[in-house]
Amino acid sequence: MRRRRAPYEGPLTDATDNHDDDHDAERAENPDEIEAIRIGTVDVPARIDRDRYFRELSYLELSLLFAGPVKPAVLAKWINVAPPKSIGLVAPFPLTQRKPPAGTKLWSHDASSGDFRISDTARAVVAPLRDAVTTLAARYVVFRSSESFSPSAANRDLLRRFFGELATPEAIGTSRVWVPGGLWEPRAAATLANELGVTCALDPLVRAPGEMHDPFEDLEASSLYFRIEGAGRAGPMRSERLEDLAALLESYAGIPITVSFASPERWADARNLQKLLRDG
Repeated sequence: MRRRRAPYEGPLTDATDNHDDDHDAERAENPDEIEAIRIGTVDVPARIDRDRYFRELSYLELSLLFAGPVKPAVLAKWINVAPPKSIGLVAPFPLTQRKPPAGTKLWSHDASSGDFRISDTARAVVAPLRDAVTTLAARYVVFRSSESFSPSAANRDLLRRFFGELATPEAIGTSRVWVPGGLWEPRAAATLANELGVTCALDPLVRAPGEMHDPFEDLEASSLYFRIEGAGRAGPMRSERLEDLAALLESYAGIPITVSFASPERWADARNLQKLLRDG
């Protein structure tokens, strides 16, 4: 039996700009209202300007600080277009990745960097990360595991120490999202995330071959973050896949959910899901 769909309260598109003024006033009086479902993409898609992006979508997973530090003037440009609590900042790579990304002007790093190990290079990026969170009024910091970060007992202990001692809510300044590596079983990852006090990011469209039980049903969580990779797919997601995703969102009515598309056609996919939820 299908449950009541969680309300979608993201920004209105151009097609529905003539909304009720009383509703606008109510929203203005409650600026900290937590929307039940936020929809967006991983970074701003090509050829989409930032003003338009935030007119149409309600969330952005932003990799601005992942590779290296940025100047205050760069952050200031985002302040002017991104509403408060609409950005999830991807954590700097020395916190999560052993291998540095390509590019120049990277964060300082060495053999002790990454994989959620507490080191001098990890400690050095926490303060600038916190400053950026404060400047942008970020909703989340997103900690992306490398694909090789396995669900071993040693790595579980690293995560416990990392989120319990270094990347605490007080040190980071906002809520934390953990993206497991590809080897983690979804339900086990969500259980560990609950223990750590973080939100687990999962791709509900990725299933093990021959899997009979849906691993994304009835997860015990106070919030969810669905990060849709769309690996191996070309073009926009089929309507059947979006309907499956909408039905899953419907089953979690009542808790905050963020959907962040990293798929090849992420702009179209995010807007199509948004339209499906509104019209449903």
